[in-house]
Amino acid sequence: MKKLKYIAVRLARVCAASFALASCTIEPIAPETCPGGCDAQMIFPVQADANGFYHIELNWDGDYLPWFYIDVEATPVGDTYRYNGRSVVEAKFDSDTSWILGKDLVIQQPLYNPFFGNYTSSWVPIPSSTVDINLPQYAGTEINIAQNTNIYFSEENGSLFTRRILGPFPPTIKGDTITVYMKVFWEAGMESFTKDDFSQKFIVE
Repeated sequence: MKKLKYIAVRLARVCAASFALASCTIEPIAPETCPGGCDAQMIFPVQADANGFYHIELNWDGDYLPWFYIDVEATPVGDTYRYNGRSVVEAKFDSDTSWILGKDLVIQQPLYNPFFGNYTSSWVPIPSSTVDINLPQYAGTEINIAQNTNIYFSEENGSLFTRRILGPFPPTIKGDTITVYMKVFWEAGMESFTKDDFSQKFIVE
């Protein structure tokens, strides 16, 4: 009876030791979302001044309200998190400046003559005339100069690129200092990463 009890105690100790070793197993560490860290930057079409402000000169004499675009560059995700070999990264923008549409909004609608109209060398039809269309139903609509729709990056030579149009700008904004904000999301499953502290000031001239 004592011998049987001794064997039972030894067996219990072996089981306890095995459990302790199993519970100390180190879980594998997931690879970095972006090798070296995820980052992005807004690239303006002009150089910044000594204070870090960009001075954007716009054409206020055209038929339409002026606008401009900024390029955006971001780091790609690691190979582990690619979908069909591609990084899935998107950016979203906002700004501290918006304006209100008036009741005199007019757009020009091109008119084409499919039988007797002119075409380009690539067989793209050329408008034969235009007609003005009034859109009073949009009066009172608030327009932010930075569209808040998501845009995706495309990859080229190991870097990610995209472009965001800012505008249109009414003449009342001329001379204002505007801040544009950007948030970037790197898709990587459980290791997905968001960075939303991007901002830049520019002056419309």
